[in-house]
Amino acid sequence: MKKIILILTFFSFALSLCAQSLVQENKEWYIGEAFITQPPITFILKMEGDTLVDDKLYKKIFGTQDTVNQVWTQSTQLIREDSSKKVWIRNIFAGQPEEHLLYDFDLVEGDSFSINLSSNEMCKIPVTNVDSVILANGETRKRISFSFELFEGIFDETFWIEGVGSQFGLLTHLGAYCQNTDYGQWLRCYFEEGERVFGQVPEDECFRLVTSTEKLGGISPIKIYPNPVLNFLFLEFSAADYSFTEISIFNIQGTSVY
Repeated sequence: MKKIILILTFFSFALSLCAQSLVQENKEWYIGEAFITQPPITFILKMEGDTLVDDKLYKKIFGTQDTVNQVWTQSTQLIREDSSKKVWIRNIFAGQPEEHLLYDFDLVEGDSFSINLSSNEMCKIPVTNVDSVILANGETRKRISFSFELFEGIFDETFWIEGVGSQFGLLTHLGAYCQNTDYGQWLRCYFEEGERVFGQVPEDECFRLVTSTEKLGGISPIKIYPNPVLNFLFLEFSAADYSFTEISIFNIQGTSVY
């Protein structure tokens, strides 16, 4: 009888670990994004399909701003999770920087998470607390809280939830901890198997789509991504419609940086 109980307990524990994996195909992240010059929008991310790069298996990432989830565009990034609860991300283009660490869910209080901003600049955010949170489906997940400098001399706290991601979203949260920018991202809602199991807004506010043609009329059809920029910036436009002689990039202070 004891042997049966032990087997069932181990089986239940194994299922719990599997359910806490971040990199899975049955999930969707509803992420709000706001710019100073544009009204806020919501986009959705999901993972679908495998690809092998440097003998490592990654999931492909897709995104949409379509409320009925019909128009999905593949991201330029790939994601994977290893057995040590670390989540890695890399660009799909050959010859670009190798993968970098996106999450480490094995951190404990007193540890720090290092973020490589550039070849000679590193940012570290300390772990201030490790506890748990109960999702809407009743599952208990590990929560890791960090302290980060919001502005010079002003500190705030943020958190990760194992299997869910960051309160700022799934992919681009690292820049929020160490760089002041003119945009903001926020994980509005998180779904598993079509069920909302975590949210920072009410369920009927998970998706916000700007539909006013008056507002959208002034938005340029030029695509600029990813956001935030880590190492590479892509500009996508039709050569038939645009002929550039010069491109200038300015930061939020109005200083030319390129």
